[in-house]
Amino acid sequence: MNMIYRVIDKEKYYRSGVFRHFTEDCKCSTSMTARIDVTDLVEHSKKTGTRFYINFLYLLSKVLNSRDDYKMGYLWQSEELICYDSINPIQYVFHEDTETCTPVYTTYYEDYEEFYRNAVNDAENAKKTHEYGLDMMNHPNWFDASYISWLSYDSLNIELPDGYLHFAPIINWGKYREENGRLMMPVSVRMNHAIADGFLVANVYRLLEKEMAVFIRSQKGLFIRNIIKVELLSETNFSLNSLDSYNRKQDVNMVYRRIGGEYALVECKYTEDWDLDKKRSVANKICSDEYITYIALDNDKVVGFIGLLKKLRGPYMILDMMQVSSECRGQGIGRQLFEAGKAEARKAGAQALYISACSSEETIAFYRAMGSDLASNPIKEIAEEEPFDLQMICPVKD
Repeated sequence: MNMIYRVIDKEKYYRSGVFRHFTEDCKCSTSMTARIDVTDLVEHSKKTGTRFYINFLYLLSKVLNSRDDYKMGYLWQSEELICYDSINPIQYVFHEDTETCTPVYTTYYEDYEEFYRNAVNDAENAKKTHEYGLDMMNHPNWFDASYISWLSYDSLNIELPDGYLHFAPIINWGKYREENGRLMMPVSVRMNHAIADGFLVANVYRLLEKEMAVFIRSQKGLFIRNIIKVELLSETNFSLNSLDSYNRKQDVNMVYRRIGGEYALVECKYTEDWDLDKKRSVANKICSDEYITYIALDNDKVVGFIGLLKKLRGPYMILDMMQVSSECRGQGIGRQLFEAGKAEARKAGAQALYISACSSEETIAFYRAMGSDLASNPIKEIAEEEPFDLQMICPVKD
């Protein structure tokens, strides 16, 4: 299991005084139980035929990945404070026949559809076994997310031994019930006091309410998928001037670098952009005979593209270039292009896409959300050509 994190300098940590006090003088956790209004999420789940439980698990995971304070960890062997680039939920499947639970390791994907599909499959597969199977040593960046479906409770406390610096959040929620015409659900949040205080614990509830409202109201992603067309590049929909108005700009703040055999985020601020000559050079490249290229069109304007090398490298089809125009990012276009690339790779008989990925935090997050992982055997000449890139592969099986 590949885990990417960065080491936090404890002396420069913005909570350094609090961290020292609650790891040395007063080792303890802090927890709250509060009710949140889930009326609209319940209604949305019923209308869309989706599972309320999975929808809430997605929103909870999104909230806990939105702030570094919720992604902290502690390496007791080296006494290092770290922050993971992402954390994932451990859901639990209850077996009625034995009245026991099986923990289920579900990977967090920012893309809702990807997360939902995998979370459902993970839960269904867990029903086939009664093994407890908890494996914290190999899953340190997973947090407990447990649904207590039998009771709409008022209070819940989970304590760990004072000497154990367990920094992952522990979240429980119970059965919702009607109160004054609204459906209210108890949610309990437990965190180690060294890395979280009352504000940060309470903030989980505030963020949950915000994300639920955004999730329900926002139709932007669905709308974009309806108006953006992804087509195979051809002479009728693309010319050497088609990228002239394309906005490549990307402001980078954090990048991944290999430190001590592991990738960690480090600060590296720069802006990536293309001038007109570069845009036309790229346009000329992706419409050459060496490439299979798909473009995303907003009416007749190119707002994204993915360029694949026709010639396979062993089991891989090389994803050589992929871009989405700055004003259109975060709207599902990148996913559409990537899926087109996977379909093309399958058609060509490849087992996976091979990606020499820019090391920026946002770029790696996208490829990981698409199901990519670090390549165990990188293609040497590609890795040497771009030594700061992360070499990744993404299986393309149906």
